[in-house]
Amino acid sequence: MDRNSIKYWMQDRPLHIQVWLLLSLFGTAILLAALLYALLFLLPAGALDAAQWRKVGYLFLMILIANFFVAKVVTERITEPFEKLAENLSRVKNKNWSDKILQVSRKDEIGCIINTLSQIQRNVVEINEDEELFYQSVSHGLKTPIMVIQNCCTAYQDGIYGDEAIDIIMKESLALERDIRKLLYVNSFDHMLGKQSEFTAVSLDELLENCRKRFTGNERGIRITVPEHTGFRVPGNAESLQTVFDNLLENDLRYARSYVRVTIAEEKQGLHLTFENDGDPIEPKVLDRLFEKFYKSTDGNFGLGLFIAKKIVLFHKGEIWADNFEDGVRFHVVLRQNSPRLEPGGRTARELP
Repeated sequence: MDRNSIKYWMQDRPLHIQVWLLLSLFGTAILLAALLYALLFLLPAGALDAAQWRKVGYLFLMILIANFFVAKVVTERITEPFEKLAENLSRVKNKNWSDKILQVSRKDEIGCIINTLSQIQRNVVEINEDEELFYQSVSHGLKTPIMVIQNCCTAYQDGIYGDEAIDIIMKESLALERDIRKLLYVNSFDHMLGKQSEFTAVSLDELLENCRKRFTGNERGIRITVPEHTGFRVPGNAESLQTVFDNLLENDLRYARSYVRVTIAEEKQGLHLTFENDGDPIEPKVLDRLFEKFYKSTDGNFGLGLFIAKKIVLFHKGEIWADNFEDGVRFHVVLRQNSPRLEPGGRTARELP
């Protein structure tokens, strides 16, 4: 089709002009058709004199002008939300987050489209904020161990440090590797968890014993106690739940003075696991934000461990929270024990509701 055709000319105009022209032309065509039908079939030929023809002409012009105004009102009703949304999306494209996001109260299809796109816009804003916080956290979290490693290497070359420099470098490199794994895990675990259409019967005894073996012999000599031979199982993904327990235990060890104790109690809601340490109490304002993405205390890492733990627990339809008690801090995890029903062999009979 010729680029200069009416179709292409219309596509290059703003939406309100396109709609207004189409409605006006459509209304005019209907008006002409109605007038011709009346003159040809309803009125006898030659029944109108000159004065009556002038009146018909005036009436046609009045109706035609009214048609243009009605088309304009209808056009504004249809196109105004889209034009405002286009402005908002243009600001989003230019990373201008200060302006208020468009939201309409309409319940029709147009309102549904506008509000859905507005929600997408809000998601983009949240993603951008997370991205900025991500870069800040990563740059700060990676910079510290790298700087320690570089300083140790320099001190070793200058003869200030001996073999202890190797121990420090190994410790910092392991911490760096652990943090990088967490970053990669955050980027992939939404996709990984979403693909789990079936759960298996996971032994909590095995997961907690794995934690105990991994963290026993920690450099601060913190005593770790976990329950044994409980026989408790929950439907879930073993690898993901192991990550939850590892992150909680690692967090407890960071702040404990002398011990970390894990207990399991069977309750109506499911199995209630408690990770307890005798560290300093957590401030109330910190408790409210403890599981947020990238939130960390002054001596924390990336602020991802507890966020990952919460995400996995919620995926398993469980609950997770933290509180203070008289002698320290407790982290609580409640996992469903009887839903979904497990078939022989450990497979679920159905997905979690």
